[in-house]
Amino acid sequence: MVNSSTTKPSRVPSSSSHGTFTPNPSLNNQYREDRSLRRILTLFLPETIVESTTQDLSRFGDEVVSKKVFDWVSDAERNTPYLRGSGRDSFGRKTDELATSEGWRNLQDMGFKEGIVAIAYENEYAEYSRLVQFIKYHIWSGSNANVTCPSAMQDGAASLLKRHLTRDDSSVDTNTFEVYKSAYAHLTMRKSDAWTSGQWMTERVGGSDVSGTETLATYSPFSGDRSLEAISTDGSPLGPWIIDGFKWFSSATDSQMTVLLAQTPKGLSAFFAPMRRIMPSGNSELNGISIQRLKNKMGTKPLPTAELVLKGMRAYLLGKEGTGIQEISTMLNITRVHNSVTAVGLLGRGLAIAKAFAGVRQLVGKGNRRVLKDVGLHVRTLAKLTSEYHADMMITFFTVYLLGISEQKPQVGTSKSSFASERLRPQNYEDVALLLRILTPTIKSRTAKTSITGLQECMEALGGVGYLENEESQHVNISRLYRDANVLAIWEGTTNILGTDFIKVLKSRHGPRTLIALQNWADHALFGYTQQENLDVSIDKKGILSRLRTFKSDIEAKSLEELIFRSRDVMRDFSNIVIAILMVVDVERDDDTIGRELLRRFASQNELGSSSISDWSTEAQWNPKIVFGEGRAELGTTKSRL
Repeated sequence: MVNSSTTKPSRVPSSSSHGTFTPNPSLNNQYREDRSLRRILTLFLPETIVESTTQDLSRFGDEVVSKKVFDWVSDAERNTPYLRGSGRDSFGRKTDELATSEGWRNLQDMGFKEGIVAIAYENEYAEYSRLVQFIKYHIWSGSNANVTCPSAMQDGAASLLKRHLTRDDSSVDTNTFEVYKSAYAHLTMRKSDAWTSGQWMTERVGGSDVSGTETLATYSPFSGDRSLEAISTDGSPLGPWIIDGFKWFSSATDSQMTVLLAQTPKGLSAFFAPMRRIMPSGNSELNGISIQRLKNKMGTKPLPTAELVLKGMRAYLLGKEGTGIQEISTMLNITRVHNSVTAVGLLGRGLAIAKAFAGVRQLVGKGNRRVLKDVGLHVRTLAKLTSEYHADMMITFFTVYLLGISEQKPQVGTSKSSFASERLRPQNYEDVALLLRILTPTIKSRTAKTSITGLQECMEALGGVGYLENEESQHVNISRLYRDANVLAIWEGTTNILGTDFIKVLKSRHGPRTLIALQNWADHALFGYTQQENLDVSIDKKGILSRLRTFKSDIEAKSLEELIFRSRDVMRDFSNIVIAILMVVDVERDDDTIGRELLRRFASQNELGSSSISDWSTEAQWNPKIVFGEGRAELGTTKSRL
């Protein structure tokens, strides 16, 4: 006879609707929860600006993780761009009618109205306007289905046109000035009919190498009856140059204008052109542009990227003939910053998802249930990712800070000052441009690589769920973020191209002055201030300067060929030195304990100063604090078996 009192309860098999289910992780507002972002805010922005923007940024942080926005993202991912009728009408005529999803269009409108580009040009916050813009941009990066790609080129085009509209010489005639003025207004407005821009450089013969550009431009002003002449969609006359050629990789094909490179008799030149024109009949058509096909890409699926045939495209010359590289570099400086903020934004979102999942994913073992955030090995992985993310955030937003200063006249500025104003602002205004020139390729290269590898780890942190597309739970869709991040190492210059660019700048005639500007900035940031009493960040600041001197000596002594050969390592070393300085300044302002530990780890891992590696138990105690905050000291030290 069986003793019923000792019989184990009968087990019930699981089914599609019964059994154990992992709770759906809740994605919190990153503006309030992202510790690195909060440190950036209070380091670089004056307290008055932090206070005046908090309500808007907090609201936006809630909205970007709302069901409405994620539904738009899902729609944009599901309904990718296509050519209606495969580019032909019912009777075989070529139409090039590009169709995009409602989700894509709604997200673009959201970006316009939120001022994702306009904030920088409204200039409400003077030299801090770029910081406010890109903090908002960072929050949005994980929820916009790549509409920030045309936004980046929109921003770059606005910056380029602004330069031509405000320069003192008379290189822009009255009619062209009005055309540029209208385009600039459309690029910087907060309305649903705002413009985005293309940026066409790539051709079949090369990617970032534009020296072999085969697109040709011919000066041929319209000389007939003006009433028979086509006009731009904003009513402006079309340009006097005719452009013929082929562009191999053109993103933002649904934009209203573009900036492109073409050859003239005097060399490679830059041009502005509207995408569409209104014919005398009143019909609208593409401005001498034909879409050969849309690209099928690994990621950025909602973004229309195309091969374009140009035949009879009407355009305006930007600047002088033969100065195309100089003109387009204005856009590149902006778009590379966009690329970098997207990279840290995507990684920040991936980390937020991984942390949320760690709080709900249960583990069963020997009669007790725990969650992933109680597992030391798992938390150690997240702590390493958090440390890398924090370092990249520091150098990225320092670059944004300098970009904002560079766009102001020295005497304008603002009476408001932030903590960074005393320690991190270059003492000479001329040094800002020199530092920006080497920082922009550096952050673009570094953040792209960190984002790609970091998001792979975040995806792995969710196990099999992380590998899924998760369209039905878009807020935890790390695979989408990972797919999209991979292009960040390619857009606006591959890592090798950026490394070569970095070295060429330092070995150019501007190199010696740039190295002096770097040394002066570092000296002032680390020692050019009144030392707070009893404050020790436990790092050898003189050791950082010694590392900088070695970096400078190598640049001065070694050949261009050797430095280019080693450019990835050289650029990485430079970024490590800058990050260490930024982290020292950040910690010294309030003796932040978590920041101090992040600095110690960064210095130890990169052989900066004299910081040593902690024993494993001390590291295990710190890891939960780094990942989840000060209140998590007890987590991550429990013995466990996954």
